[in-house]
Amino acid sequence: MMNKSFINTLPYAKEKELTTLIENKRSFAVDEMELHVFETYEASSLVPLQFGDIVLINMLEGKKVMHIGQLDAFDYQPGQMLMLPSYTKMLIDFPEATLHKPTQCTALVVSKTKIDSILNYLNEFSPKHQMIGEWNFDPNIFHLYNTPELTDLLNKFFRIMMDSNALKSVYADLTFKEVMIRLMQAQSMLALEIGNSANPVLLHLKEFIRTRITEKISIESLERVANMSKSSLTRLFKKELGVSPMEYVISERISKAKELLKMTKSVKESCFGAGFSDVNYFVRIFKSKEGITPGAFLLSV
Repeated sequence: MMNKSFINTLPYAKEKELTTLIENKRSFAVDEMELHVFETYEASSLVPLQFGDIVLINMLEGKKVMHIGQLDAFDYQPGQMLMLPSYTKMLIDFPEATLHKPTQCTALVVSKTKIDSILNYLNEFSPKHQMIGEWNFDPNIFHLYNTPELTDLLNKFFRIMMDSNALKSVYADLTFKEVMIRLMQAQSMLALEIGNSANPVLLHLKEFIRTRITEKISIESLERVANMSKSSLTRLFKKELGVSPMEYVISERISKAKELLKMTKSVKESCFGAGFSDVNYFVRIFKSKEGITPGAFLLSV
């Protein structure tokens, strides 16, 4: 599973801005984008929500339980994002919200026209390989975990949207283009994780890495398996997944380590079983990717 980096909590509504204790809303608009900040201050159930355009929902603080269509209800917590088509009907539970511990989330509503214009721009000026297809969103992969890069971008984007800078619309437009790229890369990463990637080279490399996770894996070995030069392989990973080949290897080692931590309850065994050769390095890299140490992860499962 992808890194669960948290987006910083935004400033809460002032008392005079509160019109309701359930899904109080503040809104900020730029061109064809609207950012809504929702806060709920008391426990409640089956609160309806719907938007007329594509919406990106980020959970910042607290916990929700989401009911969407025929899907089973699921917990929705900080570090997670939902990317939903227009007019998706949601019913939301707030089981833990209180005056002192409110929930907070953002909903970024973007017109289809704007999203299509950015996709057309990318497909014209930075096309993918013809065997992979075009830049596009996969509607079946809508529940994402924010990567560190996406988290930083969203924090920047939210600051821009809530600011009063004279060039606000320019900054917001440029930053949202990058947000879209990172979102599609996050989808590609999740598709690869569940074996649903359209890229046969990445699927082959994933299998190679997972079956040799305890061995030394070098960029040269990946080049040989993919039958690609280092520069071509790096471009492939960067464009499709937003990471370098060796960063992907580390992410696979971290995923394996998390499985082993749950099974063995041992940091040392999990370290070596996932292909790391030094426990101190393992602890540092695990914390940098997951936000907590392997020991703290053990306590949370």
